[in-house]
Amino acid sequence: MNSVSKNLKPVIVNLNIGDQLTSISCGHIVVEIIKFLVYQRLQIPYTYQWLKQVVTMKKNCENEDHKESFQSERHYHIASTTLENLDYILKSLLHEINGPSIPDEVCITLGGTPVTCKEVYRLILPTMCHKPQCHSSNIANDQKIQKSIFRTLVTSEMLGQVFFNMMAPTNMYVFIKKSTNNLELINNDNFVPVDGHRIPRSSRIVLIDFRTQNAKNLSCCNQFQIFGDIGNNLYDNAKKDNDETNDFNEIESTDKIKWYQSSYVMKGFRDCVVNGSSVTNMWLKS
Repeated sequence: MNSVSKNLKPVIVNLNIGDQLTSISCGHIVVEIIKFLVYQRLQIPYTYQWLKQVVTMKKNCENEDHKESFQSERHYHIASTTLENLDYILKSLLHEINGPSIPDEVCITLGGTPVTCKEVYRLILPTMCHKPQCHSSNIANDQKIQKSIFRTLVTSEMLGQVFFNMMAPTNMYVFIKKSTNNLELINNDNFVPVDGHRIPRSSRIVLIDFRTQNAKNLSCCNQFQIFGDIGNNLYDNAKKDNDETNDFNEIESTDKIKWYQSSYVMKGFRDCVVNGSSVTNMWLKS
């Protein structure tokens, strides 16, 4: 019984970067975190950059006159399909985050189905971001933010305990949560509405919270009154509402919020090793 109770308690990683982000940089960070997670959790056997490189090189050699082994061709089909679906997911997420209204949350589940997921990563996005054209001194560039974030992720002891447990390749499903005021902004070709479901009690849940404690740093972009605490109150109330309506053990639509699931599913895969060497080494030599 104690082990079940332990699993119900989410691992929380506070990034506190919301006041440093534009909507564009927020999208970039979400994308990089997903690339990090799929490699770290062994859903792809190489980093995203290396996967992209070897698949591209193999594709460019497809029309050349030389035979490949069945294992090599099969692995190329698996790797290229995984990369294509992952890229579609990342592209559609960027489209939604860079739109007029940032989703409240991006949720990544790893498992055979969303109902039987083994791990859940819930990215709680900022309630507000700087406008892309803003010149506030509080905005940090992508590279600086990424260094800070990944330093936090790799040095988190609690997250390290999650990563310590090996995970076999499985399916990755991606969800976004939006308030009912912004539903018309969803691209229904990329995300489809879902009623949602309870997360299994045995699932490991990780919360990665982007939100900031410094709402006043966003006043230049979000029509806050500079004097007084009105701006902070608006931000705090929005944050409180989001927390009160969010049971992190469920992904369920309500009257106030709606969940959408990505039309694309990424299937994880293992490396293909022949005679002690990855078949991708042959792609690089061809």
